[in-house]
Formats: sequence, structure tokens, C-alpha cells
Amino acid sequence: MAARALASYGSSPKSRRTRVPRQRHETRLDAPITSAFSALIDVAARGRWGAARLVLDAAQPRTGCEYAQQRGSVLRRGRVLECLRPVSIKLQETLLDPPCCVKLRLHWRLEPLDVGSCVLLEARYSLRGAAVLRPRHWHDRIHGHCTRMLGALAPQIAAAERAAAAEAAARPRPPRGARDVRLIRRRAN
Repeated sequence: MAARALASYGSSPKSRRTRVPRQRHETRLDAPITSAFSALIDVAARGRWGAARLVLDAAQPRTGCEYAQQRGSVLRRGRVLECLRPVSIKLQETLLDPPCCVKLRLHWRLEPLDVGSCVLLEARYSLRGAAVLRPRHWHDRIHGHCTRMLGALAPQIAAAERAAAAEAAARPRPPRGARDVRLIRRRAN
């Protein structure tokens, strides 16, 4: 069974090099690239380095930042390899679900479009331990995780825009006459 799993991923017993499986995902958003990047930071933070916020000005993670999160039986340990605002984030993670171990690299790239932006997510992973006996299971779990993360971007942007609109509506506005007086003074000078 192990030989069949290895063969399905393009390696042979003679060569010690194994092909690293890759997944590519893409989504298009109607938001500008800066809003999409901020939403991406919020979505990626869930289950990694902090809780998500509804504000699009969340602090971006620093390169070298390490994190660990336990969810069920899976321990996710990782590190931020690169964070270039507003175009790219790279994470390196280890998923430990004894006796399985998965080494995972996630690379998000954002590209501006004429209207909106495009988010590309590439996931590369290698299976270790007992995980090599269940490659389809891990492929599906990683695919589902990537799909859920990209699917969460549009609702995150919408929620942040609603929060910003509510905050702007709650801010007291200066009386209309006071604003006009300032404009008249500037024009007179």
C-alpha cells in the first residue's frame, strides 16, 4: 500500500527524491488590493497568531514570527517566512496529528485587476510518518482548508466595510455652519 501511495505521487523506490504535491487556488474579489490584503491577514490570523478583527487595519505579522495552535487532535506549528504588504504572505507550517506529520507551505499572492483584485494561493506539502499511507485524505483536507480560507475573504471584507460605515456614522459631525466659516476664512486669506 505504501508503494502505491508513493507511486501516485511520482516517486520510485530507486530515487530518493519525491515530488512535492502542489495545489493552486484562486479567487477574484471586487475590493481593492489593500482591502483584500487586510482581509487576508485577518483570515490567516484565525487559528494561527491571533483572533480575527473586523477592522481592515490589523497589524501585519512580522517575518520570523512563530505560532502554535491546537485544534482537536491536530497541532499546527508555523512561522511567517515573508509578509510583503500588500502583495504576498508566505507561511511554513507543520501539522502534527500523531502518528501523522505534514509539512506545509502556503503562499498567497495578490494581484490588482482593472476592477478589484485576484488572490492566488499555492499550497505545497510533504507527508511524513503515517501520513504517507493516506495521501488522498491529506490532499482533501488541505484542499478544503485552502477553499475555506479563500471563501472567507469576501465576507471578511464586507464585515469590515460595515464596521467602518457604522463607526463613521457614529462619529459626531461638526455643525455645517462651522465648516463653512473655515472655508470662507481660507478663501479670504
